[in-house]
Amino acid sequence: MIKVSAMSLFSVSLLLVLTFLFPADTAYGEEEKQMIVVYENKQGEEAVQESDAAVEKEYDNLPVAAITADSGTIEELKEDPDIKYVEPDVKISVSDSGSTAIRAVKEAASPILEQWNLAPIQASQAWNEGLTGKGVKIAVIDSGIYPHEDLKIAGGYSAVSYTSSYKDDEGHGTHVAGIIGAKHNRYGTDGVAPDAQLYAVKALDSVGEGDLSDLLEGIDWAISNKMNIINMSMGTTYKSRALQDAVDKAYQKGILLVAASGNEGAGHPLDYPAAFDKVIAVSASDSKNKIASFSSVGSKVEISAPGADIISTYLGTYYAMMSGTSQATPHVSAMLALLKQQYPNETNDQLRTRLQRYSKDLGQKGRDNLFGYGLVQYQAERDKGYQQAMEAVQLAEKTKSHNNYDKAQKLVSDLSNNKDKQNLQKRLDKVKQALTLQEAKDVVAKAEKSIKKADIDAAQTAINKVTDNNEKKNLQNRLDKVKQALALQETKDKVAKAEKSKKKADIDTAQTAINKVTDSTEKKNLQKRLDKVKQAITLQEAKDKVSKAEKSRKKADIDAAQSAINKVTDKNEKNNLQKRLDKVKQALLVQEVKDKVSKAEKSKTKKNVDDAQKSVKKLANGKDKTDLQKRIDKVKQAQIKTANDLVKAAEKKINDSNIQKAQSAIKELQSGKDKDNLQKRLDKVKAKAAETKKLNDAKSKVKKAEKDKTKKSKQSAQSAVDKLKSSNDKKKLQTRIKAIKVK
Repeated sequence: MIKVSAMSLFSVSLLLVLTFLFPADTAYGEEEKQMIVVYENKQGEEAVQESDAAVEKEYDNLPVAAITADSGTIEELKEDPDIKYVEPDVKISVSDSGSTAIRAVKEAASPILEQWNLAPIQASQAWNEGLTGKGVKIAVIDSGIYPHEDLKIAGGYSAVSYTSSYKDDEGHGTHVAGIIGAKHNRYGTDGVAPDAQLYAVKALDSVGEGDLSDLLEGIDWAISNKMNIINMSMGTTYKSRALQDAVDKAYQKGILLVAASGNEGAGHPLDYPAAFDKVIAVSASDSKNKIASFSSVGSKVEISAPGADIISTYLGTYYAMMSGTSQATPHVSAMLALLKQQYPNETNDQLRTRLQRYSKDLGQKGRDNLFGYGLVQYQAERDKGYQQAMEAVQLAEKTKSHNNYDKAQKLVSDLSNNKDKQNLQKRLDKVKQALTLQEAKDVVAKAEKSIKKADIDAAQTAINKVTDNNEKKNLQNRLDKVKQALALQETKDKVAKAEKSKKKADIDTAQTAINKVTDSTEKKNLQKRLDKVKQAITLQEAKDKVSKAEKSRKKADIDAAQSAINKVTDKNEKNNLQKRLDKVKQALLVQEVKDKVSKAEKSKTKKNVDDAQKSVKKLANGKDKTDLQKRIDKVKQAQIKTANDLVKAAEKKINDSNIQKAQSAIKELQSGKDKDNLQKRLDKVKAKAAETKKLNDAKSKVKKAEKDKTKKSKQSAQSAVDKLKSSNDKKKLQTRIKAIKVK
């Protein structure tokens, strides 16, 4: 995008004032020059801004400024280490050799103009396959594009100073655009890529000339707006470093660049930018597929295209016939648009290579200075490609070398899908099978010799790729023997390591290895050796755990020791360890029983006493058992005494509280004669308490009946007296009830 500084406008205004006030003196005045400055860094950009130069243009993607300055300022900038280089802003011009205007034909009898240039490039074959350049963005950097009825303009930009419009005022750009994308509307001319998106980038004026700075601005705009292709039907004989940097940057961004080689004829070097490596240089051919007399040629020519007497769109509603490499160039840009549509994921390098292969070889065989790789053409790739692929397949079949196979496979892969391709692929697959089989045989033989894992793995991978079942089976049998030999040796090493280290990890590794060995005497012997190591480890682990249990006397350690002892296979060692552990168990049991007895002594509850008693019975006969039993017996006697005292208290003073306390004490007693006798005594107390309660109830009810003398009260009193056992009290209460009835 162009940027014009306020300082630049001020400088122009000041210059005009000074011109009127002080007429120029040729002795002292100096003409300023238009130059291109390329920065080395940010400081270089600042140096240009701060210099006496008028900055005319700056760019978004290029470290460049177009300036106007005197020779002193220019020299200062050249000597600045932050400035990469300074060069002249040279003129560029169109690359054609004249034109003849043809008025638009509007009569229905012949609405379509004759175009000889489409048949040689076989454009119709691409159209028949649905290729029209759809979705491909092409920047036509030229004199602009006129809004012709046969063209559809997607957008554009003006890089020239005298207008902001990208409308063509010269005709050249419109002619170029029509060759690329004139509509297929059964009128006028047909473009090679009618659905390509045309962007008019005006860098040339009304006479077909422009400045290098304008061309740079056009390239900069194309980069910013992500164009796919840049068409440059123009050039200069000056080898501009800035222009080379610009096309390199655009190519780096994935853009394809196509430019005219020039119209100076043979013996003259190519114009720039066509001569740069990143640009496709196009020469012009005529209707007889001969190089056009006006076309510049040389080693940099990459492709040729029709460029003589080409009819295309022009200013207004006109069409024109023009000749020049300018007209050849858009044929190539349009062909690239077709390829870009067909292969949207290919890079600019890949598409460029494909374009070269699509070309029809003209002139000397192979690339030459006139036609480059040949005449741009769509269908040529298939015809030539098939022939090349067939020859490559034949060579691969004959030599059966990987190199020739790879070359043939690449050529076959590039062919369009059809029966010919399928047949070539089948032949190539057989070559691949033969190569795969031989490779498998070689690596199996190597594995048999080395017995190394890397070679065995490589051999297995190779065998897996073999398709012949019999060959595959034989090779697999050979390799399996190698694997067994390797496994046996590795297992021996692992068993030896386990015998030496006696570490669990090494033992486990050795066991895993033994398990993989095919059953044999060798396997049995290795297992026996490893079992001895395991037994030694198991015995040592058992001894260590028993020692730990003897020291800690913790249940967890005892359980771990028992588990370890159970795994010991040596009977004598096992018996000795078990005896030691049994002593630990007995000691732990005695301590546990002592704790339970102490708990029973403290709580004197039946639950704790029963638990302690059960534990004591489990002890082996001995002093500990006798002493603990005596302590339990004392607890039991104390329980009996407590219960007896509480029963006496209940007998002495009959009430619910005393009865409950006595009953609770009796429940805590062990079953036996003492418990039964105490319960009988308490039951008598309970019975006496119940009778006393009934008597008091009867007395209360009789008293009530005597007081209110109601029938209900009398009945209630009588019922209560009836429940009493025979006694003097009952008789007295009955007499009182009778007395109430008599009254």
